[in-house]
Amino acid sequence: MKGRLAAFDVTPHLRRAALLIDGRLEAVEIDRLEDTTPQVEAIYSCKITDTMPGINAAFADMGAGLSGFFPRADGLSPGQIVTAQVRREAEGDKLPRLSVDLQFSGRHLIHTPDAPGVNASKKIDEAERARLKAIIDPIAQGAGFVIRTSAKGIPADDLVFEAKHLLSRAESLVRTGGTGLKLSPPNAFMRLLRTPLSKGASLHATNDASQMLAEHNHQRTDPTLFDDLDIESQLDAALTPHTPLREGWIAIEPTAALIAIDVNTGEARGGDAALRVNLDAACAIPRALALRKLGGTVMIDFAGGPTGQARKRLERALMAEARPRLDDPRLLGWGPAGLLEFRCARPGRPLAALLKGPKS
Repeated sequence: MKGRLAAFDVTPHLRRAALLIDGRLEAVEIDRLEDTTPQVEAIYSCKITDTMPGINAAFADMGAGLSGFFPRADGLSPGQIVTAQVRREAEGDKLPRLSVDLQFSGRHLIHTPDAPGVNASKKIDEAERARLKAIIDPIAQGAGFVIRTSAKGIPADDLVFEAKHLLSRAESLVRTGGTGLKLSPPNAFMRLLRTPLSKGASLHATNDASQMLAEHNHQRTDPTLFDDLDIESQLDAALTPHTPLREGWIAIEPTAALIAIDVNTGEARGGDAALRVNLDAACAIPRALALRKLGGTVMIDFAGGPTGQARKRLERALMAEARPRLDDPRLLGWGPAGLLEFRCARPGRPLAALLKGPKS
């Protein structure tokens, strides 16, 4: 199957959106419909219950028996009612992480209603930054926007539509009433539309398509769709530690502290076999992390203990794929054991956690 295809599936328990490119699963977004725990980007009205001046943090009552944590408590005091957004979901004994700095994120723009002004990524050249700001300024009318690096070269109509959508979403936020949920996070369909992919391979949706997804009636019309498109088997494969390469394979093992990745040459032969497999692995690792929804500190044990220029080539290959796929990817360097240390932001719950429980 050639080309791009977006597939949507809703069951009594799950809402799923998947993107295939040439038949290969590139991105998947999943909502557990019965899950009432705080999700990333959801907005709540919270009551501050306690502060910890020593570490400048605070705890909050989010309503409905939920509690949250502010890692930065500037200006917060017990008894205060604030509007806050979930930045990180609860994990183990850790409460959901909250922030009073609201952000409405799109594929190319971030709307910041409480921080006025239009700012563009410094990674965009000056002429393009000027073009982009000239497009957004009339729409913003003093409201806050951050223009992402991915906006470079995007047509004006697409940016205007996205800006208006983010403004509309912010306007739908209800700030009155008691504590509790005030705005649900974007659903799986909308999150898929802003999925970043490598080498410009993005999901281009027209304004009509975006509106259709936003208003999707959530009816499951074909219960075999994910099977017919081989999505189910690819999801199952993403839950296993092993990812095959053209030669060799990689093993991905998430732990509480970090993600360990081992690169194996397998049956690869030839004088540069280790380098071939390592370069293939460097390109495959960001996709594997994105599909599994893994982030944090990553330790990569490349085959054969690469040194010198081989290390530079691996770094370039890894970052070329990581920048468009992962959130805030950073190289930390090579450790004394010869492992490449790498970091990217956690995207929320791992795929394995999202797929636990019934699917139908």
